[in-house]
Amino acid sequence: MFKEYSESFYASFNGEENSYYHTSLASDSAQRTENGSFVIPRNNAAVKIVRDREIPGGCSAVTQYTELANNGDVPINVEALSSVVVTGIGRGGSKPWNKGRFVLHYAYSCWTGEAQWRHVTAEDAGLYRTYNHGSQSTFRLNSKSTWSTCQFEPVLMIEDTELNRTFYVQMRCGHGWTIEAGIRGYRDDIELCILGSDCFIRNDGWNKTVAPGEKIRTCKAVAGAVDGGFEEAVRDLTKANRACMKNAFPDGRTPLCYNDYMNALWALPTKEKSLALIEAAAKAGAEYYVMDAGWYSVKGSEILDLGAWEINDSLFGDEGLQGIFDAVRAHGMLPGIWLEIESAGSGMPLLKEHPEYALTRRGNVLGKDRVLLDFRIPEVRTYIEKVFDKLYAMGVRFIKNDYNANTGPEIDPNGAESVREHSEAFKQFIDLICEKYPDLIIENCGSGAMRSDEGTLSHFHLQSVSDQEDYFRLPSIVSGSEVCYPPERCGVWTYPYPVKIDYRESFMPSPEFTARFTDGKNTVYNMVSGLAGLMYLSGRIDCEDQSGERLIRGGTELYKKYRDNVSASFPVFPTGTFDIDSDGVNTFGLLNDSAGLLMLYIWNNDASVKNLELDLDKYAPDGFEKICDVFPHLLGYRLSIADNDKSTVSAMLPSGPSALFAVLKLK
Repeated sequence: MFKEYSESFYASFNGEENSYYHTSLASDSAQRTENGSFVIPRNNAAVKIVRDREIPGGCSAVTQYTELANNGDVPINVEALSSVVVTGIGRGGSKPWNKGRFVLHYAYSCWTGEAQWRHVTAEDAGLYRTYNHGSQSTFRLNSKSTWSTCQFEPVLMIEDTELNRTFYVQMRCGHGWTIEAGIRGYRDDIELCILGSDCFIRNDGWNKTVAPGEKIRTCKAVAGAVDGGFEEAVRDLTKANRACMKNAFPDGRTPLCYNDYMNALWALPTKEKSLALIEAAAKAGAEYYVMDAGWYSVKGSEILDLGAWEINDSLFGDEGLQGIFDAVRAHGMLPGIWLEIESAGSGMPLLKEHPEYALTRRGNVLGKDRVLLDFRIPEVRTYIEKVFDKLYAMGVRFIKNDYNANTGPEIDPNGAESVREHSEAFKQFIDLICEKYPDLIIENCGSGAMRSDEGTLSHFHLQSVSDQEDYFRLPSIVSGSEVCYPPERCGVWTYPYPVKIDYRESFMPSPEFTARFTDGKNTVYNMVSGLAGLMYLSGRIDCEDQSGERLIRGGTELYKKYRDNVSASFPVFPTGTFDIDSDGVNTFGLLNDSAGLLMLYIWNNDASVKNLELDLDKYAPDGFEKICDVFPHLLGYRLSIADNDKSTVSAMLPSGPSALFAVLKLK
């Protein structure tokens, strides 16, 4: 179905382009051979588009990469090689180009403000018709080296509103990438196209000299085309990303985790605080208790002691950290721990003995106090593997892996190409650990989702969607992230009874603190957000009162009841995507056609009580049979199906921030 649109490539050798992407090069001399390769005679190179995987289950997407072989007898300097080029967008229709016909869907991303979707016309993106000469303008998304999602999400969709068709490309790599949309052709014979690449001089100056007989290969990309618009493309992409995940959860279903960091202990654990939270987490129904940073020896600072991973047993009484893990298991949960395996303190003994283990640029070690280890070196991988071995032997069955530094645009010895090599070596290491310990869950935190590309995530089990501390700003991040990777892999901070980081050293539980949350609105809002993905409990839930305990338990029971449904559902946006500063009423849904269930999420950030009607005919054309569940059961919250239109629901929420969750059965 999609093959006809993605049988092109883009390459550049010493600034000389060979392409079916730019109009001026449409007559390039590359010829296709019987084995499927394109031969470029003047460069003595063979370029092959490799269909890595055709996605089953009615999905239009393919994953593919491009391979270039130097078949000549002199080196070739390659400055660009595309993973995918999608052409033919806009072919057909009444006119080749109507103003406003094409809509580009893309998402900004930054720390604590991830996956913020925008929908703009091609003209507003800078793509518009000229005439005799081919347009040289492009619309470009890109990463900042190994923080692959700190500026944009690696997804671009182009919707043709006249033909009701949407094309998309997603890059799958944890290093420098580019996605560009451009115009091919001139006069009235024009079309849009999309290019995706990690081998591009525009990616941190990447280039590669390929010796005679050598080959290079791009990273993988996912590309697809569907009938319909944004939501239909999201469904197709979700299917593709689910099919490409490498690791299943140990018992086949998403876990319920408690992590003691966000709005809770803020990396300052002690025996007393940990035991209180362990008891509260068990009461809430958590299956894993994850201790975040602060557990390792701090002789100098939290950063300088990275990499040694020596346990600071003095924090945890006579039985040390092992005693905390034993307490977690005694409460029916499995213990987890925080790591940042690619980072090391500049003064750690290992680096003093082996300074070559640190990444360098032009001979200088990257970073100051925090440096990065070179995972291309076997001894580095062996050292970190022993850290996993030690923690696993202590009973740890969950690792939260952070990534709070970036390699930057290049590392030694070969610049951006070495960044690619290091990135791939790291992912191979994660694969090794997952194969060695199949009952160990590994979370990709990635500095609060700064490295949350699907190419990296596919090697892990779940992705933390954000480090966002304000709960009312989280829904746009959660719903936006679930476009980019599967909902069941989105770890959503759910932090009732929050303590801001400003008070992390001075906070003491008190009746006054607990009384601030008596109305339950904060707790409900958090639980509703957590129900939209993989619930990641936090907050000082040891301070809960009886009503708060009931609300938290009610939310976790619904999570367990419907978590398998989340894993089979697709994101929908009844009132459209929304941004982080939205102060109105916003909605999101997870639709499971096969089970006939719509999970509906409503968040009210308005200062007033809100009554609203939602027309959900697009998702329930025959109407709704019944409401299966509503959360919460509190005064001021209500949801009902309209008597005169069974596809419309009416809701009431208190003044914001407030939220409501419902599960509706389709007829």
